[in-house]
Amino acid sequence: MLRSVGSRRAFLVAALALGAGTVAYAQGPVLHEFVPDVRGDEALVLGASGSAEPTAILYDGELIPAPRDGALGPDERAMSAIAGDGAGSEEAGRRSPTFRPDRITDLEGTLGYYSVFSPAIAPFKRVTALDAVALDVAAGGVPVLGVYDEETRRVPVVGVSAVAPDDRPRDRFWGSVVLDFTMGRRVPLPSVSPESRMLTLRTEPETSLSIEKDGADNYFAVATGSLQSSEVRVTYLTDAPRDYFAAETLPDVRADSLSAEARPLPPALAPRAHAFAAELGLRPDMAIGDVLAGLTRHFRSFTESSEPPEDTGDIYLDLSRGMRGICRHRSYSFVITALGLGVPARFVMNEAHAWVEVKMLRVGWMRIDLGGAADGLEAHNAQDRPRYRAASPDPLPRPPIYEASYSQGAGNVSGLRSDGAAGGAGGAADGSGTNANAATSEDPNQSSAGLAAAAERRPGDARVPLSLRVDRDHHEVFRGRAVEVTGRAEGASGVAAEGLRVEVLLQGEERQQLLGVTVTRAGGYFRGNFGIPPETDVGEYQLIVRTPGSHAFLPATAQ
Repeated sequence: MLRSVGSRRAFLVAALALGAGTVAYAQGPVLHEFVPDVRGDEALVLGASGSAEPTAILYDGELIPAPRDGALGPDERAMSAIAGDGAGSEEAGRRSPTFRPDRITDLEGTLGYYSVFSPAIAPFKRVTALDAVALDVAAGGVPVLGVYDEETRRVPVVGVSAVAPDDRPRDRFWGSVVLDFTMGRRVPLPSVSPESRMLTLRTEPETSLSIEKDGADNYFAVATGSLQSSEVRVTYLTDAPRDYFAAETLPDVRADSLSAEARPLPPALAPRAHAFAAELGLRPDMAIGDVLAGLTRHFRSFTESSEPPEDTGDIYLDLSRGMRGICRHRSYSFVITALGLGVPARFVMNEAHAWVEVKMLRVGWMRIDLGGAADGLEAHNAQDRPRYRAASPDPLPRPPIYEASYSQGAGNVSGLRSDGAAGGAGGAADGSGTNANAATSEDPNQSSAGLAAAAERRPGDARVPLSLRVDRDHHEVFRGRAVEVTGRAEGASGVAAEGLRVEVLLQGEERQQLLGVTVTRAGGYFRGNFGIPPETDVGEYQLIVRTPGSHAFLPATAQ
């Protein structure tokens, strides 16, 4: 059994021999459910089983409730079946089947971005993804981007408990958007990543929908039954591999190791792409990390200019060599060059920004932002959403000119919730993955003394101190069973701290073990049953209860 004394010190009674405990555990029911290590799955779902929609997901210690139904709000834009024209910036609510480059390379003014997902991924909502290149002969052979395989396949709604297709960690996101079926029964559906699954789906008014995606992983909602209304709100829980936002490491393989999946360039364009790649010192037989570093360094070094590059009649080479342009020009030329090197690559855009995706062995698809966003981005319908931040740092070069550009564009997004100095799960808004909060909220091996130091207010940190109380100093439990931990989190003057992540850990002489996670509910109260693994050695332990805090409260550890 466990017994805690003093500063929540626990003791495994030696009378409970390991052999006897093993027999009891094997022959009788285990009277608890083990709680997963939420560091490996931040988006723990709450209040759901099977295919049912959960009441909330947990992200970075914050409880994010399921979105509400309702008609199109004044700060939203409905997705329409009407296609965009593929010229310049995308129009909000539309998806373009092609993209045609232009020579307007100066910085755009403030653009509107309409949020769909929570945690917010501004400005990287996927609306249009293009993976192939064709030459427009009528326009003098201009390379135009499109979709290689437009045939769609059904995307099943698999449920919150569905087993992931591989061992890559995934994060979950709420999506809520209004679809306008006035001009057609097949409407684009925004996505987080090309490998996102559809976990749950709800419509209002209730409407029969089929979710599909094409060869470039553009998602669509298709109305398969009668429509009570031309506008339907779709609420969905989706996910994405964590490596999509920034892979921790790039594989040590040739750049063209997946060349069979790279869409072939037109014969008249391929030699020009090869020649330009050679100018950058890049070859298909080089390591994928070196090739992506070379491409990223070059295209992140573009400048916005009211004077476009010299017009030689070859817009691809003019943009690539001239190094002038905004996000769409950089992404356009990057994709053509990458495809020429045998790297699967896509051009992705929405109404406010464009970026690229590349595919690698073991990593899958990864997003690469090249900068060049508008002078400012105004996020709509995002004030109450936490910001998603990549778990890993950006693995690719960030030239000074690129870093400086983040005083603008994707680094200057108004309308998003301010999460304070340590808010988020690790990274700048641009997805760089700089994790200022990792040492305080994500490392279960950090000592409680370190946590106490981390809880001190930093300069400029507007969050308020938090008091974390555990109800009992004495707990008794057998190995293989559970310990119930209850308590309350409150701020100054006893203000309840609701929706906070609370971690319960067992500290031994050699290591610290996360038993599980719960969340503070109404009144700031928390309760959880945490399983003690049957293989836990007999000895003395300290029970640690802590919270990483939130955008409003500082971290705290129960004393």
